[in-house]
Amino acid sequence: MTDAADVLRDPARLAALADTGLPDSPPEEAFDRLTRLAARALNAPTACLSLVDGHRQFFKSVHGAPASLHGVRETPLSHSICARVVESGQALVVPDLAAHPELSTHPMVTEAGLRAYAGYPVTAAGGKALGSFCVFDTRPHEWGAGELSALADLAALAADECERRRCDSELSRTERLLRESGGWFRSVVEQSIMAIYCYQDGHFRYVNPRFAEIFGYSIDEMLRPDALQRVVHPDDFARVAENIRARLDGEIPTVRYTLRGVRADGEVLHLDVHGTRTLVEGRPALIGVGYDITDRVRAEREREGAMAARDRFYAMASHELRTPVSTVMLYNDLLLGDMCGPLSAQQREAVERSQGSARHLLDLINDLLDLSKLAAGRLDVRLEPLDVAALVEEVFAELTPMAAEHGSTLELALASRPLEVAGDRRRIRQILLNLLSNAIKFGGGHPIRVRCMPGQGGVAVEVSDQGSGISPEDLPRIWDDFVQLGEGQPGTGLGLPIARRLAELLGGAIEVMSAPGAGSTFRFVLPGTLPDDMLFAAEPAVSAVSS
Repeated sequence: MTDAADVLRDPARLAALADTGLPDSPPEEAFDRLTRLAARALNAPTACLSLVDGHRQFFKSVHGAPASLHGVRETPLSHSICARVVESGQALVVPDLAAHPELSTHPMVTEAGLRAYAGYPVTAAGGKALGSFCVFDTRPHEWGAGELSALADLAALAADECERRRCDSELSRTERLLRESGGWFRSVVEQSIMAIYCYQDGHFRYVNPRFAEIFGYSIDEMLRPDALQRVVHPDDFARVAENIRARLDGEIPTVRYTLRGVRADGEVLHLDVHGTRTLVEGRPALIGVGYDITDRVRAEREREGAMAARDRFYAMASHELRTPVSTVMLYNDLLLGDMCGPLSAQQREAVERSQGSARHLLDLINDLLDLSKLAAGRLDVRLEPLDVAALVEEVFAELTPMAAEHGSTLELALASRPLEVAGDRRRIRQILLNLLSNAIKFGGGHPIRVRCMPGQGGVAVEVSDQGSGISPEDLPRIWDDFVQLGEGQPGTGLGLPIARRLAELLGGAIEVMSAPGAGSTFRFVLPGTLPDDMLFAAEPAVSAVSS
């Protein structure tokens, strides 16, 4: 069984009672009339409406209060017989309290002198008992059936009146909240940085101050019938008008798009607009918001222009510098080959330095050209089935002398042969050369390990060095153009960025694991199957766009 105290403390019951607004309220004629009728109908000296909360009973109305309760508006639950009616949710009728096995020692009997009691629960619409409508007598009283029937009806009337108060209180609260929220909502709309509008019957029914500010008109001007045609760019007007028609007709309830607008001073601006169909006064209307993206569009165009100018410069510099550098390298080769006569040791050393500088410059030019093509999405790849293991062995052999010059040994571990992928031989070789040469340059003369194995549905190549490693804050920077972390190391700072973009162009990826003092491992992964939309080398070369 439910504990009586739990019933009294039931949050739903207490909320229903509080919603009536009756606890601690002054006496009211509507309830006093009912208690007077109850006293007459049941020939009882006292009648009352008692409302019971979690710790007390409150007398909303009392007629004929005994001397011990005169002027008392509430008592603790220990002095409340009505609380038993609330706990049980049923009527309690006792002709002689002094003879009742549980109530004979109740304080209301021993202290207030009550001898007879009859009470019916006053319930809310949800069935929760809020209190008791009761009569009591200072003498034993046999309550007749007619008397109890009248008392039940009067208790029901009291419950109806309580429910009416709850509804009135809720309505009043709702109206207050609506007034407050309406003011709050209007304040938000009026002060919004977004342009907010309502369009109906061929013109704007409402625009907020920001909407008018964006276009440089007053709100009254924006509400005129021709406002839409004045603020939408002529080249976009037909599209905007069609979007409005389609939304009002219900073809597309919600739409988001960008358009060009025209300010009152003739300046062209750009807007991002999001509108939704609704009904206003029973007729179709559009409620929407717009955001001025003019600065963003201009910045994007400026960025695109700068990128295009950079790419043009890269391409121009690459093509214009390649020929003279190649010529310098050719003459250096002729001199080193004694085609113009024997060189002294000092002369040979100077020419070799010149050749090294020219080769470094040519590497830079080639990197710039590749970077330009990658940025523009114009780098061609020729995909074909190839054995990555064989290609790794080739690069391994080619760079063994370079490793020896730096005091490093190369170790190669092949999981199996062949390890086939679909890729561009030249670009994969370029990636492998970059990763392995970087490991040699930054490996500190320690052994370098190359592993080639199946991985992630394709083939993975790992290049591990035992150099000084890369700090966590520097790891993201190694993929940035022209970044070189090592002091005094040769290079352009473009090798890793280009290698990563080439790997992505081929459908693969490059990852790095490194920590200071623990060396670095670069993992290059290529997919094992040829995408359906790619062609083999036997077909014409395809141009892929880097993501």
